[in-house]
Parts: sequence; structure tokens; C-alpha cells
Amino acid sequence: MNRTSRRAQPVLALSACLGLALVLSACGGKEEKPAEDKPAEKQPEPEPEPDTTPAEPRFDLSGPKPPETSSVVFAVDGALAPMACFDKDKGALAAGADCAALVAEGSEVYMEDSYGKKSLDKTLAGNKDSTCGDKGALPTAELDGGANYDWGVWPKSLGGDFTQIDPDTWSDRGARLEDAEQEAVLAAITKVRNVKGEFQSKQKAATDVDGDGKDDVFISAIMLNPNDPDTYLFSGLFMAPGGDMANLVLLDRAKKGADVIRLRGTVDLDGDGKRELWTGITFDGGDGNRMMKLGDKPEALGKWTCGA
Repeated sequence: MNRTSRRAQPVLALSACLGLALVLSACGGKEEKPAEDKPAEKQPEPEPEPDTTPAEPRFDLSGPKPPETSSVVFAVDGALAPMACFDKDKGALAAGADCAALVAEGSEVYMEDSYGKKSLDKTLAGNKDSTCGDKGALPTAELDGGANYDWGVWPKSLGGDFTQIDPDTWSDRGARLEDAEQEAVLAAITKVRNVKGEFQSKQKAATDVDGDGKDDVFISAIMLNPNDPDTYLFSGLFMAPGGDMANLVLLDRAKKGADVIRLRGTVDLDGDGKRELWTGITFDGGDGNRMMKLGDKPEALGKWTCGA
């Protein structure tokens, strides 16, 4: 090899180094590190949408309760129609016009409907007829203005202790019975009236009415007339104390062909620890309400409202 070729070797090596920037270490240079990606900046959390749901009204329901005071429970039908009451002076439950007389003008009454709408209002002077014609009902400004509720109580302190039964219990789904329950109700109907027809359950509800810590079960049932599906061979409301289906008690029985009786609520009117029952009856073209007292034998307190 001649001198020229030997001198050319370093020049060629240097050219190679200059042409290959990615291999600087071969030329004695320092390797450059690739630039690191910067972490993405954290975006601020979006502001929550404002809650536009109206706040549930809160009422002062403090005050004396039975037996320290008299009490009245009303069906609401354009006015307060008394269903039953406790007269402190007499120490007894009652019904009718005597109940309205316990409530002075300007008394605060608590009202509610089956879907949770609530109100606190004051009674006005005098009496009026309810929408369906019940005599001796009490007016309030809100009801005179067209407001609708299902029940009311006086004094207002009784409102916090009122148990309202969920309307879903008388829906097709809510009223469904287990096979053993249906057999027990059918057997109970047979003891009252031995008839053959299509059995249907119209309500199944559970609530403790005697304070023993066990739910009592209430079942409304009918037996369709096979010759006339628009009429019933039997229609009644049963109670299974403590849920014991072998010990069903017939609370009430419809007297007309297509009426259905349901449990709508419970309240301890006289403060004895046992709750009275608010029952409702539906009939062709309307419905009525009344209260029942439980004891050795179930007893209706007064007549059905609306002439049911």
C-alpha cells in the first residue's frame, strides 16, 4: 500500500463519522438522548350540573299525641271528611260528626297523598260537603283552591306516625302471591263461601300493626264469577298476623258484585300501641274509605265515605 492510500484512511474515517450523526460515540462524541415527552397537563374537573329538583318541604310536626290529646283521621275529597277519631275526654274511638267537632277553626292539619306530596294547612270556619257528598267535612284554603291529597290527620303531630301503604302493593306485580300463600287464601275463602271461580290477588302488603316487631301480611283477593267475569263470587281483605298464613283473619268483605277492598294505611289513633287500619274500597265509578279497629273481632269505625 502506498503513502497516499494510508493517508486517505483517516480522512475517510473522519468523513464517515461526520456523515453518521446517530453514531457519535464512534467518533469520540457524546450520545444525545432523545427528548422526553412532557406529561399531559391535568384538565380541571367539569363543574357538576346544578340540582334543579325542588327541595322536599320540611314541616314542624311536633306536639302532643294520643292519648294526651284527641285525634282525627280524614279522607281528603275536596275537604277533610272525618273517618274516625279518638275523643280524649271520653277515652274512646268514634266516627261521624262527633269527630269534626273536635277540631277547632284554625287548627293545623297535615295532609299527604299516596305518592308523597305533603302539606300543612289550617282548617277554615264551618263545615261543607265533600266532593262526593259526605256531610260535615272541614274546609281548608288549599283544598278550596283545588289541591288534591288522599289523607289528613289532626293534630299535625300524628302525621309523623302515619304509615302509608305503597300503591305498588296493589299493582299486578306487587299483588302476586307465592303458591303456598294462594293455597292458604283459597282455603280461607272456602270457609266463608264455598264457590268455584278464577282466583285473583288484588293486593299483598306487609306492615307491623301490633308493635310486636313482626310484619303482619294483608291480602286482598277476589273470586271471579265464571258466568259473568264483571262480577265476583267473593271479594275480601285478609290479614295473616305475624305473617302466619295458617291463621288468616277475614277483616272485611265486599257486599257488592265488583267491589275490591285494600289496605291503604295504618295509624295509632288512641295511643294504645295498636294501629287502626285505613281501608279503601273501589267500585264501579268511584271509591270510598273508612277506618277499622282490630281486636278480638275486626270492627269498622263508621260507614264508607262517598256512600260506597
